Amino acid sequence: MSIKAIEVKIDPKKAYLLRFLLEGYDNLFVLSTLDKKLGIVKIDYCHSEGHLLWEILREIGHEIGLDGMISRNEIS
Repeated sequence: MSIKAIEVKIDPKKAYLLRFLLEGYDNLFVLSTLDKKLGIVKIDYCHSEGHLLWEILREIGHEIGLDGMISRNEIS
């Protein structure tokens, strides 16, 4: 199993919303706040669920103030 992670920048006031939505997917995603003031969060996910994460981010990106992906990492 391959675990991947992305770091994204969102509206700092919307981090709670993203966390709430991702937690609704039964532990498929883990969100960590890296910089509360700047709104930089890390999302860990299983490689096989990457398509679902991209779909979620596409759907709610405007609502959470998604400002782009900062980095993408792979953890074996």
